Amino acid sequence: MESFDHQNMLKVVVFKIGNEEYGLSIDQVVSIERMQQITTVPKTPDYVRGITTIRGLVTPVVDLRKVMNVDTHDSEYSRLIIVKIEEQSIGLVVDSATDVLDIPSETIQQPNLSTSDTDYLLGVSKLNNRLILLVHTEFLLKNLSSIQEIKELVTNHE
Repeated sequence: MESFDHQNMLKVVVFKIGNEEYGLSIDQVVSIERMQQITTVPKTPDYVRGITTIRGLVTPVVDLRKVMNVDTHDSEYSRLIIVKIEEQSIGLVVDSATDVLDIPSETIQQPNLSTSDTDYLLGVSKLNNRLILLVHTEFLLKNLSSIQEIKELVTNHE
């Protein structure tokens, strides 16, 4: 599990993909940006939206909705959550970024799914009437075949 502070709380950025809520540890998040122009890159998987420039840095953009197999489209609420993985910033397209919450550790349960496709789940928090799936971005993205290609692509564009 991610690091908890002294009050056994996990601070997360909550975002939506379709009707589901997900949480990323605030430690993984660099910024949350409005959608902006994304330059497509030929011959990349469909979940790679392309590249964009965030604060002067060329940043690859991954559509987290496609990674999660959810069919939705950009709207005025869509956001780019910028995360840093192995010194590389990556933009994640989500339907909306809704909250920053402190999640008490006692609300987090393991989903007990015995499939390698869910290794990215740190747990599920039942908070009031909400179920928030806690995601470890590095585990989620490391299984994508082109993450190394994305890093090389960015290096070549800088």
